[in-house]
Amino acid sequence: MIRLESFDDRDFPRLMSWIDSREMLLQWAGPRLFTFPLDTMQLTRYLFEALTEPQGSRIFKALDEEERVVGHVELGGIDRKNQSATLCRVLVAPEARGRGLCVPMIRSVLRVGFEELAFRRIDLRVYAFNNPALHCYERAGFVREGLLRQAVKAGDQYWDTVLMAILREEWAILSVSAGNAP
Repeated sequence: MIRLESFDDRDFPRLMSWIDSREMLLQWAGPRLFTFPLDTMQLTRYLFEALTEPQGSRIFKALDEEERVVGHVELGGIDRKNQSATLCRVLVAPEARGRGLCVPMIRSVLRVGFEELAFRRIDLRVYAFNNPALHCYERAGFVREGLLRQAVKAGDQYWDTVLMAILREEWAILSVSAGNAP
């Protein structure tokens, strides 16, 4: 249902059009990497660092069965020694929301992480108010591990951050129960 391809500079205009506010940028990228408005120079640096940093990242665009780009997702913080990574910068295209694509997109990334890259653990951070994302991650097999209270300042508010993770063994059980080979 969802196929992943490497994100590249041809994808910049589309991604920039999806990030239409400071709040959306903060939800997508967190507080450190980008500033609003998102631009080509920032995305060029993002892609360059992903390809050249020792730990690196794997950045993807997600395509649906009709070959339309419907999302963006990254496996970042890759730690080969500890066989772990962080699922980050997940975004479903505005026009694709509500079509049930988030869980298949996340499972496609988990397949890369656990089956191709042989990670033991994949974690993520998501803002506590983002109930659709929390629900998606839990349906994909992530388990809540903790809460960072008032971890990020957004304007005059502070946002709590939920820590979640999934282990290779949990992924294997989910894959078998879904009828897929782990």
